[in-house]
Amino acid sequence: AGRGGPGAVEEHFVTLANAAERFGVPPERIVDYLALVGDSSDNVPGVRGIGEKTAQKLIADYGDLENVLAHAADITAKRPREALLAEADRARLSRQLVTLHCDVPVESGLDLKARSPDFGALVPIMRELEFNTLVRQLSDRIAGNAPVTLPAPSPGAADVSAAEAVPAPPPVPGTAADGRYLVADTPEAVAALVAQAREAGVISLDLQGSSMEAMRADIVGLAIGLPGKRAWYLPFGHRAPGEFFAGEGDRQLPPLSDPSMRSLVDLLADPLVEKVGHDVKYELLVLRRMGITLRGVAFDTMLASFMIDPGKRTHALDAVAAEHFGVEVRAREDVTGRGRDEKDFADIPVRMAADWCGAVADYTLRLRARLEPVLVEHQLAPLYDRVEMPLIGVLADMETEGIGIDTPLLAKMKSAFQAELAELERRIHQAAGTEFNIASTLQLRQILFEKLQLPIIKKTKTGPSTDADVLDELAAMGHEVPRLLLEYREVSKLLSTYLDALPAAVNPVTGRIHTSFNQIGATTGRLSSTEPNLQNIPVRTARGEAIRTGFVPRPGWKYVVADYSQVELRLLAHLSGDPAFVEAFRRGGDIHRQTASVIFGIADVAAVTAEQRAQAKTINFATLYGQGPHSLSRQLGISQADAKRFIEEYFTRFAGVRAFLDASVTKAKEKGYAETIFGRRRYIPELKDRNFNIRSFGERTATNSPIQGSAADLIKIAMVRVRDALQAGFKARLVLQVHDELIVEAPAAEAERAGALVKRHMEEAAELTVPLVADVGIGDNWLDAKAG
Repeated sequence: AGRGGPGAVEEHFVTLANAAERFGVPPERIVDYLALVGDSSDNVPGVRGIGEKTAQKLIADYGDLENVLAHAADITAKRPREALLAEADRARLSRQLVTLHCDVPVESGLDLKARSPDFGALVPIMRELEFNTLVRQLSDRIAGNAPVTLPAPSPGAADVSAAEAVPAPPPVPGTAADGRYLVADTPEAVAALVAQAREAGVISLDLQGSSMEAMRADIVGLAIGLPGKRAWYLPFGHRAPGEFFAGEGDRQLPPLSDPSMRSLVDLLADPLVEKVGHDVKYELLVLRRMGITLRGVAFDTMLASFMIDPGKRTHALDAVAAEHFGVEVRAREDVTGRGRDEKDFADIPVRMAADWCGAVADYTLRLRARLEPVLVEHQLAPLYDRVEMPLIGVLADMETEGIGIDTPLLAKMKSAFQAELAELERRIHQAAGTEFNIASTLQLRQILFEKLQLPIIKKTKTGPSTDADVLDELAAMGHEVPRLLLEYREVSKLLSTYLDALPAAVNPVTGRIHTSFNQIGATTGRLSSTEPNLQNIPVRTARGEAIRTGFVPRPGWKYVVADYSQVELRLLAHLSGDPAFVEAFRRGGDIHRQTASVIFGIADVAAVTAEQRAQAKTINFATLYGQGPHSLSRQLGISQADAKRFIEEYFTRFAGVRAFLDASVTKAKEKGYAETIFGRRRYIPELKDRNFNIRSFGERTATNSPIQGSAADLIKIAMVRVRDALQAGFKARLVLQVHDELIVEAPAAEAERAGALVKRHMEEAAELTVPLVADVGIGDNWLDAKAG
């Protein structure tokens, strides 16, 4: 209950006093209730077709589960009657699963008194499970807030010195006598620091801006770390006085444009002095916005941590430092506060900023020495050095360039979508026979599963699911309300996510949108983007495609859009080496039509029908993502038996694909990870899980990770090559990447040549046993260029 005494227990937990209110049944009937409704989060199946209200009524009428089952034939409502008669054993199994066993033998004489934790044993376990917040909170929870000496580093970091096993750095040259990092707040101090940095030949950087959006941020402070556990903090834009430490915070450095800062600017621009950062793209962008070029970027510890183990929940500096050094480096939120209490970094006292930023810069430099050998050991260094590190500059260029939108067009589109949304709401209410709040899950459940008596497809902890998959399945059965709801949700999402958000995201200085690309956004290695997210604009519907007409180049310029053609299927052919699959790609033409001719035994490809091609296309992609007969039957609208037959025929004709998929799972189980053709790893602990569903997920991950990850690597390689080639002789610039697609903005006179260049570099990104093909179009907006 933690906060607020006994009342807090009733607020958060089910008790004897509140059970009836929570579940609608007496506390002694909870197990009977759960046996009927199930609990998907704990794999309790329940009885299909029985929801919360039905279960409550049955228990009120008949009492416990056995009595409900005994009177099943007497129940007047058809659906629960038939469900109970057909699934009595399932209900009894569910009751067994949710019943607590109170007869477990307990040895007499056991000492069950609460004791203080063994922190030496507890903290490493918490770190292994990535409970980083709890580790940080230990110092406030023990011995009346007494400081905590953290235990030795985790396995793999045994060579760390004892000085690194405590939160504060030791008093060595470059730190204050009390162990704090130094503040350089005069031009003379900065000049002395620059001299030491040039002598060292390598520095780490931690820049704090006025905004987390780099394209809107001004510099507040900069920490510079040097070898030997030294770091200095340079305050440029703090508003807070030195309220904790006299004299620190009263002085601020002049702006970097000031002549007295020339030595620092030259240091940052010197390619011979290596720069190390943790998410160095932010430093690069903020400095560039101030007219300063950052050169010599040699290592990004956040990116290295991600490449070594992309499955970690976080690669924040505090978590990575804790993992490798067993130290507590506070998170940014611990300095600025969270939520409503969050302060601008400019309002943080200089001394506090120096302590934190100095530690970040210090441990960033130490982490390079720790992570670089691991990249080499795991054979990740070539991909890291030749692709991921150069990509930082590519993404920074794209974010700086931004992309244009047609604001008046999007405003008209918004008005049209709002009118369409209102009309869909009217039609939904008419089809349902009553008005209700479409955004209310509770009311929606009542309409779908009680008033309309539609079948319950899937259950959640709180009741029947109304997610998109459920609505899609119900719509496929011919029900009007679910079909209209899917349309309503699509229009509503497009309005809020794009038509409202895109104009609001326009930078007032540049007049363009500057999305932020994230290199560590997905375990497959794919890029993601935020603020705004331009990676997930729907393309399978006319409404979603229409949004793309709102993205436009500068006047007199064109968009050149290049998209890999079926890159994942081509990678599957290359990786599997299946002769029939490889030959189908080598022959060229429509791969889905070629696949259909093989599956259905049609000698003349031209004789393949549109339906057969559509089925082959669905099966091709189902193979990629490890889908079974159930999923395929839903997509094709056929029986599971027919879907199973299609899959079996597919793997008979393409036996090499089946062998590759099986071998991928076997190899991943042996190694513990899947690997792309370029050496990127994805660890899959789910393969060893005792839970069948989780283990099955792991097997699907083992089969599709080499394909999806290789596709992610390919587009990154192409991006680096395209950016370098364009900079060598074009005004055209790469402005956006979306999955397997690159968007270049080019003067009209350059568009054709730029398109040929992009196509060549995409198709030559790797040499496969099948040809890589990129389709290129040119147009006056994103959609037109894509279609062209």
